[in-house]
Amino acid sequence: MFSESYLPRISGVTHSLSAFVAALRARGHYVVVVAPAFPGHTDDDPDVRRLPSFRIPPQRDFPLANLLAPATWREIAQLDLDVVHTHSPFLVGRLAARVARRRRVPLVFTHHTQYDEYVHYVPWFSPSLTRPVTRRYVTSYANQCDLVIAPSSVIVERLRSLGVRSRVEVLSTGVVDEALINSLDPSWVRPTFGIPAGRALLVTASRLGKEKSIDLLLQMLAVVVKQRDATLLIIGGGPEEMELKDLARRLGVADRTVFTGQQTHKSALGCVAAGDIFVFASQTETQGLAVVEAMAAGKPVVAVGAGGVIDAIENGVSGELVPASVDIMAERILRLIDEPARRGSLGARAREASRRFSPDGAAGKLVDLYQSLVRAESPS
Repeated sequence: MFSESYLPRISGVTHSLSAFVAALRARGHYVVVVAPAFPGHTDDDPDVRRLPSFRIPPQRDFPLANLLAPATWREIAQLDLDVVHTHSPFLVGRLAARVARRRRVPLVFTHHTQYDEYVHYVPWFSPSLTRPVTRRYVTSYANQCDLVIAPSSVIVERLRSLGVRSRVEVLSTGVVDEALINSLDPSWVRPTFGIPAGRALLVTASRLGKEKSIDLLLQMLAVVVKQRDATLLIIGGGPEEMELKDLARRLGVADRTVFTGQQTHKSALGCVAAGDIFVFASQTETQGLAVVEAMAAGKPVVAVGAGGVIDAIENGVSGELVPASVDIMAERILRLIDEPARRGSLGARAREASRRFSPDGAAGKLVDLYQSLVRAESPS
């Protein structure tokens, strides 16, 4: 497994990768993870290989791999691998492709991210330039792979529209840890963050970046609090945190907004479990792992119906899908605040629907895909 992003960094890619690694190892497979070194972090896992890394100012929490590391390269090149699976097409992805060619084994690429929606993080260049360049690059990389994995059917359609001709298969990440969900005790959340009992608690969880549309949620909150007693709990950190706090002040909802900062996975799930409604506005998700975990916690979800979230939620059955409209989202949330029975039924059906995202089931499907490639590569 080759990735640009791995522990201790908190991200959807890291979460997905960690879930697959654990589930594959539980099935008896040998899995090595190759990722950039994270300053100050030491791995407990002996099967993680770290590449020297560097950081650029706009993204201090996202170290980039330095591929000029002959000793590390030789160690990786000598690994006895059946499949090389990369979770990025960029620096580490190029290394993965090189290892696959050297070892003459299949190359798999999971398209976790709509990369062209993140080009605002590229310094010095305009998105009008970097967006088409990024699309062409990712399409070219995908067409060099033996298999491209899409986390949702929406992403398959997007890849084909961009010109990807390689084999593409849908495989959602299995992130629903039933034992962890059942062990949650959310009783600490309201007292910790000063949220009164009886007040409607809306919760969201994501990286605080432009592409996550947290600003839409704050505007929605400004509409909701004019009619109902509510607080929005925002789990996560990121480059837009100060701008979002300033927006909350300008909208007059700073006293009804709580930014928790980065939380451990279990603490974040505890916050989700404490909520009455999970809200999600991102329109760039390839799957929407936070939505799936909120469903697993039995929470009714109101989410913008875009990207991979559409595959996770059956509208009106296991959640509510809405357009990216402040007024429509606010109207659906106000209705759910007033209808506790409907919240309960939506949450129960959401939990049932989330069971298809089990780690072991997803790992089993991934092994089947690997085996189909290895058989195809074997001499007749």
